[in-house]
Amino acid sequence: MAPMKREMSAGLVIRGGRLLLVHNSKHGLRIEPPGGKKEPDETWERSVEREFEEELGVKVRVVMLLGVYDTHSPEGEFSVHLYISEITEGEPMVMEPDKIPGFGWYTIAEIEMIKARGELVPNMVEALEDIRPLMEKKDPFP
Repeated sequence: MAPMKREMSAGLVIRGGRLLLVHNSKHGLRIEPPGGKKEPDETWERSVEREFEEELGVKVRVVMLLGVYDTHSPEGEFSVHLYISEITEGEPMVMEPDKIPGFGWYTIAEIEMIKARGELVPNMVEALEDIRPLMEKKDPFP
């Protein structure tokens, strides 16, 4: 019997047609949205909020679930719950330099280049077609 796939949460913040992604260097460079494993006592939304605070020092509001996408990481197979979010307080900064040494605001063309280099995490590759229309809108929120 195959082991049960573990679950993670991650948040997508779009500002001015650019997507906020972090540079995870824990197992070689992987470019991904802020996120991580959900604590047993947390909701998915709270998990996203906590991860943004830990990784980038900002408070976010979860707007909606975009979808659940599969990923493969050096730690195993995961299903990632991707939430559209918006920053409500603070500006992103490096908070965990040993794990997340940097971040950036990327256009869809830049994300395609990261994907071509093999540095974009698999769940983002899978979600890209769902994310693209949001990035092309002037304001992704109703």
